[in-house]
This record gives sequence, structure tokens and C-alpha cells, in this order.
Amino acid sequence: MTQILEVNLIDVLNKLDAKIDRLDQKIDHIQNDLTTVKIDVEKLKTQNEQIVKRLDSTDKRFDNIESRLNTITIGFLSIVGVLVTGLLGIIGKLAFFPNP
Repeated sequence: MTQILEVNLIDVLNKLDAKIDRLDQKIDHIQNDLTTVKIDVEKLKTQNEQIVKRLDSTDKRFDNIESRLNTITIGFLSIVGVLVTGLLGIIGKLAFFPNP
């Protein structure tokens, strides 16, 4: 009877050892996956920071272009205003003060 119990205990212990070995392998695999994920997250953080810097520089460029465009528009409208005023002055002079 004791031999049967010893054999059964040895079989149970061997099965437990095999399962523990498989669990250790799975845990090692999960740890490797986690380190890979951590590295990927760090890469994503640095790439995100680079993208934010690029967007900031692009926003500054757009602001610069917008200010230049506003300056050009104001200059163009000023020239058109002067020309229209001159033409209206000439037309008004001819209409109200014709040559005798």
C-alpha cells in the first residue's frame, strides 16, 4: 500500500514539476512581451514629441505666411483705394466742372 502511494505521489510530483516548468516558460514569454511593449511605448512617446515639435513649427510658419498675406492684402487694397479715389475725382471734375 505504501509503495502505491509513493508511486502515485512521485507521479503527481512529476506532473506538478512539468506544469511548473510550463508556467515558468509562459511567465518568461510574457515578461519578454512586456519589455517589448515598454520599448514600443517609449518609441511612441519620442515619436509623439517629435510630431508635436513639427506641428508647432508648422503653426509658426502658417502664422508667418498669414501675416505676410495680410500685409500684401492691405497694400493692394490701399493702392486700389487710391486709384478709385483718383478716378472718382477725375470723373467728378469732368461731370461738375466741364471745360468752358
